[in-house]
Order: sequence, then structure tokens, then C-alpha cells
Amino acid sequence: MLPNTPEPAPNSGLPEPPVYCRFGKRGLDGLSWLAPLVNNRIGDLLNLELRHEHLFFLQNDRVLDDIGYSEKGRRFSEADFGKPIKNLEDLTATGYWLVGRRYDPGVMREALASLEDGHYYCVFSNQCQDWTDRLRRAAERLEKARGITPTEAPRDCPVAAHYSKPVSPTEPASIWMGLVALGLGVAAMVGPLVAAKVFSVFIGATFLISGVAHAAYGLHVRDWRNLLPILLTALGLLIGGGLLVFDRPLTAVATATLLGILLTIEGFGSVGLGITSRPLCRGLGPLVAGLVMLACALLIILHWPASGKASLGLWVVVALCAGGWSTVWLSWTTRRDDAS
Repeated sequence: MLPNTPEPAPNSGLPEPPVYCRFGKRGLDGLSWLAPLVNNRIGDLLNLELRHEHLFFLQNDRVLDDIGYSEKGRRFSEADFGKPIKNLEDLTATGYWLVGRRYDPGVMREALASLEDGHYYCVFSNQCQDWTDRLRRAAERLEKARGITPTEAPRDCPVAAHYSKPVSPTEPASIWMGLVALGLGVAAMVGPLVAAKVFSVFIGATFLISGVAHAAYGLHVRDWRNLLPILLTALGLLIGGGLLVFDRPLTAVATATLLGILLTIEGFGSVGLGITSRPLCRGLGPLVAGLVMLACALLIILHWPASGKASLGLWVVVALCAGGWSTVWLSWTTRRDDAS
């Protein structure tokens, strides 16, 4: 029996009202001025609305249970934040409205039990809308497997089940990928000393290896929500590294510019991951590393403290080591918290 499910009245002779599930949404406080940009069908499709999405177990006008995914990277009930929702009137008073069709509570409980929440919260890849989207798809796959016909949806929301393959939540970073980046940083440190005549080729090969590592990691973990930015980063590294290695006339005059662009790409990607990840301790490493990469990119473009391969090598070393450290940090913190 579901939590808070009322006991049937003794000898009432009346069947107990059915329990069902529906999803609900509410606006996010303080962000209403941005709402028109993304609170539409496209934003809903991409899970980018400025709204929180939540699951409710209902019986007539009563709310028996509610479950959502918070920015702390775990499931919660509104009662945990001092806003218990016991009926439809409370639901409306807290800003929610129901969306979509009804789901069988048994199917939804099973979908909840099998759902992976992900290793951390991330605005662009693993927030409440991504979580409910995965839950909805999991429930619909169970319905299909068992031949359950979806219940009729409200008139304004026709039944449109999508039995697509599961979308992976966030994955922990690869500690091996971080060690590769640290190793490349150390190699870049000695590169100008042992290979001064082929410095740009050596650094270009370093970025080529980093690009291959990014692509291999993205395809290996099948983290579909994060796959596009991972592969775009890999593509940028491969193009820039390829130019440094194979286009000798270009690198003769534009090595610093190319390196600055490459580090800027990695830096912005790392900062984006850091500021959108929760808990904050998990995003701290990528955030700091991203800022270090952007600073190194700026110093390379400005030729500070002097032009030449020594300065280029120094800032490439710092940037690669920062990136490697942040990847190891993210991997260690996620695996440590999961183990505990």
C-alpha cells in the first residue's frame, strides 16, 4: 500500500477510489522574467523550461505522495522543505498544475525503483525535468512490455507515449582520462626542452591525444545528455591539434592564437560544468580548472610575460594539469559519495 493511503472504511460497501499518478509543474522563483524564452513547446521538448517538474500519487482530490529530484542531486518531497501537499488545493496553492496523462501507481513505483538518478545534478544535462523525463519513459516502457493500455489523457494533452531507449544520467568522470591529461601536462613541460625545433608539432599531438580521449570517454559511457558537448570539445581539440601538427605554414605564424582558442574551448566547457553541477563540491574542481584554462588562454594570446615557446609551454602545462586535476577531482568525489 502506498504511503499515506487511507484505509477503506469498514463495511462501507463502496469500492475504494483508484490511485493514479500524474506529473506536475511549477514556476521557478525569481526567474519569471526569463520564462518567455524557454517556457514553450521547444523548451519542454529539450527539458530547458524554467520550471520544476514533480511526480504526484493521487486519489480523488487527495495527494498521497510526491517525489521529485532536487538541485542537491537526490530525491525529495515538498514536505521536506516545509510545504506538505495533502490535496489538490495544497497543490495549487504551492504553484503546481498537473500535466500529461495518468499512470498506474504500481508501474510508476517499479519505474522509480529501477531509475538511476545520476551521479550529480547538472542544469544542462541532469535536472528535475531530465529526471522526470527518464521516469516517464521508464514507466511507458514497462507499460509496453506488459501490454498495459495507457489511460485516457486530458483533452489538452493527448496520449503520445515515447518508448525510446533509456537516456543515461550523468556519469562519473574517468579517472584515467584525468591521469592522461596530467601526463600530457608533464610531457608539455619537458617538450620545449627536448623538442624545441618541433614544439608546435609536439603540443599539437598533445591536443590530438586529448581530443581522442574526450571522444572515447563520451562514446564509452553513453552519457547521451552530455555527449554533444563532449564530442564538440573533442572535435575542437582534434581540429586545433591537427592544424598544429600538419599545417606548418599556419603554425609558424599562429601557434599562440590556435593554443589560445583551444584552451578557451576547454575552459568554457569546464566552467559551464562547474557552475551547473550540484552538490557544489563536485563542480568546484571543473570550475576552478576552467577559470585557470581561460586565464592561461588569455596570457598566451597576450604573449605574457614574453613571446616565445617557453611561455607557451608554461601556460599549456598549467592548463593541462588543471584539466587533469579537475577530472580526477570529479571522479573521486562522485565515487566517494556513491560508496558512502
